[in-house]
Amino acid sequence: MAMAITSGGGATGGIVFPLVAQQLLPKLGFPWTMPVMGFIMLANAMVVIAFMRGRLPPRKSGPIVEWSAFRELPYVLFCIGGFLNLWAVYFAYSYISTFSHDIIGVSASTSLTVLLITNAVGIPGRAIPAFIADRYTGPLSMYIPMSLAAGIVLYGWVAVHDFPGLLAFSVLYVDLSKMGTRTGMVFPIVSLATLTGPPLAGALIGLRNGDFLYAQIFGGTAFVAGSLILVGARFAHTRSDWRRQI
Repeated sequence: MAMAITSGGGATGGIVFPLVAQQLLPKLGFPWTMPVMGFIMLANAMVVIAFMRGRLPPRKSGPIVEWSAFRELPYVLFCIGGFLNLWAVYFAYSYISTFSHDIIGVSASTSLTVLLITNAVGIPGRAIPAFIADRYTGPLSMYIPMSLAAGIVLYGWVAVHDFPGLLAFSVLYVDLSKMGTRTGMVFPIVSLATLTGPPLAGALIGLRNGDFLYAQIFGGTAFVAGSLILVGARFAHTRSDWRRQI
């Protein structure tokens, strides 16, 4: 839950920085808008550095890479599933504004509003599942249906042809984002997915001459495939004990 609340800052930034850009770029231009954004980040970091304290005393750290983890089937499947999910997750954030303007035909300001809505929904979209995971299901057991639902919603994006449908999509689509060495080992793997996912989606959009169909199918398929692999990771760890929190 604490990690989910912290990651909500990403959704908050997704609201603040587009608004800053919208207001300052026409007035100050790019060379002055970027330093303003930098000072916002600097002020935030200064507050964190001044007041944040460790809750627990330092402990002896483990190895940077625990190679034996990759001999465990549940962990390997978790890495693969996480990669596929993160391959698709930022596609909507990167292109929903473009889709709004170029495909639906709304104004530039309205397309920004759609992006802001998508980011704003990410705040409860992170916190509520995390609360349920802490209390009832465990993080992986919540991660699987959430990622599967995101894949289904991405498939549903294909059927969006008007502004009300676009608003419904932007509200339903939520971002998906453990502690210790093994979690740290996952980050370099999924970082490749977040790096290559949006450019790959952009290339697929280019193949259709600006139409989003191939990219939407790619995103939905990656999410669904990742979800099914995560189901395999859970089964490999708990076998048939589906009520176990994990």
